[in-house]
Formats: sequence, C-alpha cells, structure tokens
Amino acid sequence: MGRFFFLFISILTFINLFQCKPADLDNACDVKSKAFLLGTIIRYVTGDHSPSCLPSFAFSEEWGVYGTSAKVNAITSFQGQTIVGGNFTMVGRATGSAAIVSADTGANIPHRSCPYLKVNGASYAVISDGSGGFYIGGSFTHVQGLPRNQVAHILSGCQLDENFIPDSGSARVVTTLALLGNNLYVGGQFTGWGSNNQVNIVSLRRDTGQLNSDFNAGTFDADVLAIVTDGSSLFIGGNFQIIAGSTRNGVAKLSPNTGAVDTGFIGQVQAGGNVNDLHLGTDASGNPVLYAVGFFSGVKPNAKSFYLNGVETSWAPSPNSTVTSVYQYENIVYLGGEFTTVKSITPANYLVGVDNNTGNVIQNSFEINSNVSSLTVIKNKLYVLGQFTGAKGQTRNYAAGYDLPDQNLNEWNPSFDNPISYPIGEIASDNTNLLVVSERPTINTKLRNNFAAFDEATGYPAENTPYFDYSIKAFHIKDNHLFVGGSFEKINGISRIAFAILDLPSYQLNSTNIGVSPAGTDIRTITSNENQIFFSGYGMTTVGGQTRNALAAIDSNSFGLTSWNPNLGIGGSASTLLVLKDLVFVGGIFSSLNGDNTVANYRAVDANTGVMRSIPSSANYPSNGVNGQTYFDSKIYLGGIFTSIGSFGTFDHIAVYDTQTQSYITPNNIYADAMVSSLTASEEGKIVVTGSFNGINGKTTSKYIGAFDAKTNTVLDWNPNPSDVGNVSYYKNGKWFIGGDFINAFNKPYGAFFISDLNEKK
Repeated sequence: MGRFFFLFISILTFINLFQCKPADLDNACDVKSKAFLLGTIIRYVTGDHSPSCLPSFAFSEEWGVYGTSAKVNAITSFQGQTIVGGNFTMVGRATGSAAIVSADTGANIPHRSCPYLKVNGASYAVISDGSGGFYIGGSFTHVQGLPRNQVAHILSGCQLDENFIPDSGSARVVTTLALLGNNLYVGGQFTGWGSNNQVNIVSLRRDTGQLNSDFNAGTFDADVLAIVTDGSSLFIGGNFQIIAGSTRNGVAKLSPNTGAVDTGFIGQVQAGGNVNDLHLGTDASGNPVLYAVGFFSGVKPNAKSFYLNGVETSWAPSPNSTVTSVYQYENIVYLGGEFTTVKSITPANYLVGVDNNTGNVIQNSFEINSNVSSLTVIKNKLYVLGQFTGAKGQTRNYAAGYDLPDQNLNEWNPSFDNPISYPIGEIASDNTNLLVVSERPTINTKLRNNFAAFDEATGYPAENTPYFDYSIKAFHIKDNHLFVGGSFEKINGISRIAFAILDLPSYQLNSTNIGVSPAGTDIRTITSNENQIFFSGYGMTTVGGQTRNALAAIDSNSFGLTSWNPNLGIGGSASTLLVLKDLVFVGGIFSSLNGDNTVANYRAVDANTGVMRSIPSSANYPSNGVNGQTYFDSKIYLGGIFTSIGSFGTFDHIAVYDTQTQSYITPNNIYADAMVSSLTASEEGKIVVTGSFNGINGKTTSKYIGAFDAKTNTVLDWNPNPSDVGNVSYYKNGKWFIGGDFINAFNKPYGAFFISDLNEKK
C-alpha cells in the first residue's frame, strides 16, 4: 500500500508540474489527461505489462521448474523472454513452502504487494496471529533468506518478523501451533529446545520467540500432533501414550502456565491409538465438546468427542479408516482422511460432513478421488489439502475449495506439483487472503515439458510453447531460429531425434528435420559462425543419412548438412564448442579426431574444413573430459573432469589457454576440487562456474556454484550455497541466469533456476 501511495503522489506531482494547460482531449496517451493518470494507476495495481503508451512497471515474479528430479540444463533469451530447457514437467512460482494466496481463486498474491516468504524446508502448521499475520511451524531452516529454525512469525505485509527469534535447533519438527494470551504453544517431535529439556511441546513468548521455561509438561513417549485451547486450558493430541510417567492415550489436558497434566480430564482413546487432530466445537445442545480424530479402535473408532472434563459423548460417526482432520461449521462436523465408509454408509470417500449429534452422514457429495490430509472452514468455504487430483470430475491437484452448505466445487485451485501428505499442510486466513503451508516449494503450477519461456518483466511463462518428450541439453539462437539439442525424440508428438529448430518468436516447430540418428542420441552443445550451425553430443552416427560421428554442421540459411566433418570416431562426444574467428574449439570425451587416434578430449578444428589445427596442443591433452568453455581477454577458460594436461602438469578441473601466446597458463591460478560443468564470462571478466565441486581455489563456500575475477584470479565473495549441482549459466545485461539440479540457493527456494548479479551475500 505504501508503494502505491508513493506512486500516486509522484504521478500527481508530475502532472501538476508539467500540465501548463488542460488537455484538449481526454486522450489516454496524453500525460496531462485524467485517463492517463487513471490508466497508469490501474496498470500498476493489476501488474499489466501488455504493449501500451502507458508506463510499464517491472515486478517480476520468480518462477521455477518442477517435477521429479527437475533440472535446468540450457538457458538463453530472446526478445525479453528467458528460455530454459532441461528435465521437468511443470513450472510454478518459486514461493517456498508457505504461500499467500487468494481466498477466492487460490492464485498467488503478486510479489510486488506481498513478497514471497521463501520458506526453505517443509511447513507443517500455520495459525493466524490475530493482527493480519501468521505463525508457521515445520522443519524449515530459513525464511526470506534469514535463519529461522522450525518456527517463524510472519507480519502483515508478508514480511518476516525479525524480532521473533526462537532458539535454534536442527533436530526438531513442529507439527502444531496454538496461541493463548501472550504465549505461542508449539508441538511436534523434539527432545529439547535450546539448552532446555522440554519434550514435544513448549511455550514461547509470542513477541520474541523466547522460551517460557516455567512451562514443562515432562517427558512424552511420542509426538504431539494437535493443540487447541478453550482460553483457560490446553488440549493436546498425538501419538503419545505416556506423559511424565502417566498414561494418557492420545489425548491430554494441560495447564497453559506450567504444562502440568490435568488428571481430572479422563478422556482417552484406546491404548495404542493415535490422535491426528482436535477441534473445539459444540454438540447439538450447544455444550462445548472436544472432537478427536485419528487412528484408534473401539466402539467409536477413529473419531469421538469428549466434554471438557473428558467424559465421552454419544457422537459416533465410526469411519472405517484413519481420519486426519476435523472441523465444525454450524451443526456439521467435517471429517477428512483415508476412510471410505462412515456410519456404515458406502461410499463415503475421504471427505464427509456429519451431524454433530449422532455422527450420521448428512453431506457426502464432495466426490474427491483420494486422501484428504487437512481441512478447514473459513467463512462459508471449505478448503482441503491432500493427495487427490480431482474433485467432482474436475482437475484439482492436491488442493480444492467448496462452497457451503451446498458442497459445490468452487474456483479455488492453487494447483500444487505433488501430493500433500499428513501431517504436513494447513491453511489459515488473515481475513482477506489465505496462507497455505506444505512441503511443496511452488504453487500455481502449469504443465511444461522440458521447455519453458519466462517473460523477463513479469516472470510469467509463455503459453503454447512446445512439449519435448525427453530432456533438453543445449540452446543456440541465430537470426530468428532457436536450435535445440538434447535426448528428446518427439516434440508435440512430431518426430525429432535429438536436434530441432524452432521458429522465433512463436516457438513453433520448424518443418525442417535434419535427421539425426540413431534414437538415443544426446546433443549437448550447439554454436554457430556466420554460415554454419555446429552441434555435437553423444551417440550420433548419421545426419540426413550421411555419416557424422558425434560432430556435424548445417548451413545456417538452408539448414542443409554441410561437408564439415571433424569425425570424433565411434563412441566419442563433445560437450562444448567455442567458435573463435576461423576455429572451433572442441571439448568433450573423445579419443579420435579426423581419424587420428592420438587426439583426446580437446582440440581446435578449422571452422570451414573441419581439419584439426595444432592448437591448443598437438601432443598434450586433458586427462579426462572437457565440459565447458568461455572466452575473455584473449583467453579460453575451460572446465571439466580433467586433473592434468599431458606433460604441462596439474590442472584441477579448470585450465586457461592464452590464444595470443598459444599456450596454457602455468602455474594454474584457478582450480576446483571436482567436476566443472560450465563457465560463463561477463564483459568485465567475472566468470561464473557451475559443477559438482565442493570449492574453487580451496574456498568451500563456493560449493557447486561459484565465481571468480579473471583479471585478478580471485574467488568472489558470492556464495549461492545451492542444495545440488549447477549445470549451466548464461550472461545478459549484468546478470547471470543459472540453472542446475538444485531447489534451493542463498537459503531460499528456487526451482532449479535463479538470476544473480553476483552481489548477494546470503
């Protein structure tokens, strides 16, 4: 709101300063007109970035790629779009495991007005703080890049409360939260909190997060899964059977001040049973009752209720399997879980509404197709999370909303990338929007198979982009064509083995099929000069019916195969090609070039004839594969698996070749301790390195992704700290676009892809 107000005042000031006389016509493109002012404000508020004479505001949303083992292998850009390729099945906003969404649609609240929380790790529980913010709990380690171990306070405005700092601890899982007065009660699975010995439940000051040491319930034999309060006591549920040496099967009542068990509360479930959720509601007469659901046996299996002294009521819906969540709305109690029968009614699958007097089913038309993990009612809407993919015949990926009491499926559809399984996942409201927590690092997913193009101003993925059936490894743009390499075999169902041409800017598949074979070929690198498109990879033996062992070129205008044929031999492959003047530097894993079986892994060939030149060396070769190259200040920086270069000595995974002296620089000033996948230089000589290494020049804070200054050979103080290996980087306009197998970097969630100017320190 503050940004909007500032913009509004700025626009008014601008108009007052330059409006010498009223506009003759109310032209929306006239900066003096009311229409221009109104249109600009609307454009800001809605995030409109369509072509217009009105000002454009770049509020880029961070998106990533997702799916099983999602990774980015190739990056390029064209006309304001960043193009990524790899191995993924969908794209989504890189929000982290807690996302604030519309209560009506499930759409993410725009980043410009609600910064992503970037929770790094799973979020299990959420409650409102009563002031427009939230408390969240889980197994996470950071929020918005700052350390927060398992519990955090989110202020209204989507900002982390930097004054709420719980004691750190890694071996904790928080599954439930409750507020009472100035205290936040935290339950889960842990054996201590800070230097104290509280087990599975603690009380924290709600303003600072510091432990209330006077509260200590004693030793639990298992975890706490639910906490609710009636304003004077705490009721807890979980897998426990014993608290402080006293039998308490799944349910207990505690003092909110000391944590002492209230022995006057006699309610329990059967021995060995567990309680997954609790809800304080009322019976048919309006008396307060405690609803307890879970997995337990007895006359009233899996769901029962107690008066607040622990005496059981007659309520008995008797689901035939686990109930994970319970919530009352008016006189209906909603149950969600794994059950398929309630009160002997079949089917009553996964989600039902039952009478709060008898437990009889009275709402049973939700038509959800798999388990429900969590449910809540906010206003007159029922929100559910779980493992389902459909509701009432419509696609709903793991989240759905219903209007009450008619049970109609509404448009709320956050669309997660994977199931949400109990005990993870809850929803809370700030009276306007919802905070949805889960273990998923993304929300609002869209299907994209291995190829996506993101608008650089808004972050949104382009529609109608092609579907590749298998992984993409390489991109190259020349003129109005995007050349794509990988291990794919079909694009939109049309055959293209390992190499394809897309027309730009439409991304439509070009009709030309150059005919790479056999199937299973993996094209890993593509580049060009003025006349030819060069490409290489593993497994290729023919192109257009002609023999081409791993390396070939096509005419950049006709796309016909040229005579350029360096011939890497059967089984050879190149992973990187670099064109310099009339040379192509070929790096990869090969033991033959031009039929010469003494050549290995790195050599320059003539860009016109394909005949090898004597550089970098005609006798000394890298000891293993070369994966990447970049060029700066007359030098080639190459990286890979190698650890030496012939008699020139040790070169650990990085080497520098001076094209002016035509020699490798020794001693080697830059090195890595394991494989380098790519190097990318800026015009200023900053080089980003990706791979599976633990450090560069011994600096282990540079694990997997690091950078150095080529002018000084010093490693930069820039530590993305990704969760997995880096594969590729691309430089444009002062920023590096970096992809890999990771889902986290800078202690924030990203979907295998992030953008950096090398200035982040976290």
